[in-house]
Amino acid sequence: MTFRIALRRIGAAAGLALAVSAAPAWADETQEAKLKTAREVIDVSGAAETFDGIIPIFLDEAKRTFVRTRPELSKDFDEVIKTLQPEFEARREQLLNDVATVYAERFSDQELTDIKTFYMTPSGKKLVQILPAVLQASYEKTNAWSRQMSQDVVSRMRQEMKKRGHDI
Repeated sequence: MTFRIALRRIGAAAGLALAVSAAPAWADETQEAKLKTAREVIDVSGAAETFDGIIPIFLDEAKRTFVRTRPELSKDFDEVIKTLQPEFEARREQLLNDVATVYAERFSDQELTDIKTFYMTPSGKKLVQILPAVLQASYEKTNAWSRQMSQDVVSRMRQEMKKRGHDI
C-alpha cells in the first residue's frame, strides 16, 4: 500500500503498472507472514488454550438438550459425538485463525514479533502459566472492592442527605 502511494507521487506510468500487477502478490505474502506470526502469538501466549475443550462442551450441551426428551438415546448420542468431534475441532482451528486476523489487524509486524518474543522468555512463559490464577484472584478482589464501594457510597450518601434533613 505504501509502495503504491509512493509510486503515484512519482507519477511514473511504468511504476504504476508495476504496482498494480505486483502489489497484490507482495501484499498476500506479507499478510500471510503477518497472520502466521499472529497465530504464533496466540499459541505461545496461551490464548489458544482457552479454547481447548470448548467443542466437547458444545457437543455435550446438545446431547443434554436431546436427552431431556429422549433419555433412551443417550448411548447413541455418545457414539454420534465421537463421530462429530473431529469435524467440529476443525472449526476451532478456524476460530483461532480468525482471532489471528484480529491480532494482525491491530498490531504491526514488529509488534507481533515483539509480543511473540516476550512470550518465549522465562517471564512470558511464567505469565502464561500463572495468568489464569492471577485473573481469578483479580476478579475476586474486584468483586469484593465493588461490593464494599457500593455499600460505602450508599452509606455516605445517606449521611450527607441526613445533614440536609432527608432521612433515606
